Amino acid sequence: MSNKRYYWLKLKEDFFEDDTIQWLEEQENGKDYVLFYLKLSLKSLGEEGHLIRYVGEKLIPYDVKALAKLTNTPVDTVAVAMKLFLEIGLVSTLDTGAIYMNQINEMIGSETDSAIRMRRARAIENQRVKAIPSQCADNVQRSDTEIEIEIEKELDKEIYSPAKQDDIPYSEIVSHLNLKADKNYKATSRKTKDLIRARWNEGFEQQDFIQVIDNMTSIWKEDKKMSQYLRPSTLFGTKFEEYLNTERELSKEEKTARWLKELETWACVEEDD
Repeated sequence: MSNKRYYWLKLKEDFFEDDTIQWLEEQENGKDYVLFYLKLSLKSLGEEGHLIRYVGEKLIPYDVKALAKLTNTPVDTVAVAMKLFLEIGLVSTLDTGAIYMNQINEMIGSETDSAIRMRRARAIENQRVKAIPSQCADNVQRSDTEIEIEIEKELDKEIYSPAKQDDIPYSEIVSHLNLKADKNYKATSRKTKDLIRARWNEGFEQQDFIQVIDNMTSIWKEDKKMSQYLRPSTLFGTKFEEYLNTERELSKEEKTARWLKELETWACVEEDD
């Protein structure tokens, strides 16, 4: 069963009263800059605040024209806004060229397909209960409470039940990542487990996680700029299937084995001739 995760921005009620946002709005075309900032934030949610393009096996930074196209914003507005954002610390650029939205961690909300289904079921059931005649009010109240409890139990069972968690080899996956990438991530991290569970619910298996780790460590580990992305939030995120199908670099032993196998194949052909 698919358990796709949806993301949204969580804005505080005083977002537009923040000194930084007020200052932006005070600038000429300031409201356009704030709208552009919100668009960038939305575009970065799936990558936890990072904005960069994946072109084959390369990461290509966004330039002004690409950002303008991404957000349907005039190029002139983007150019001025990005300069301001960098100056006041709303965004920063990483060594890889990626744009990072510095305040995104305070603004991310998410919900899985399962949670959405259960929330809709709860709303439908509540509507049905309201349609019952008033003389049954006492029974309705008890029924409504029981329904709420039952639905919440089902939600917990579907998303966070121990049985489902036990079926997912979190420790084996994270241990393999730590071994291959020389890291020290914790398999008990809720964030890491949520990422692994999301991919698992999409139908991927343990070997797929191992393959993704092997593929990307062989490409990124020796690259100082890219090695920072050997982490659960990147490897097990929305680009998982793309990483799974990325051809990894062969080790010296694997290259030797392939070469020997080719020699054997040619030897057999010569013998047949």
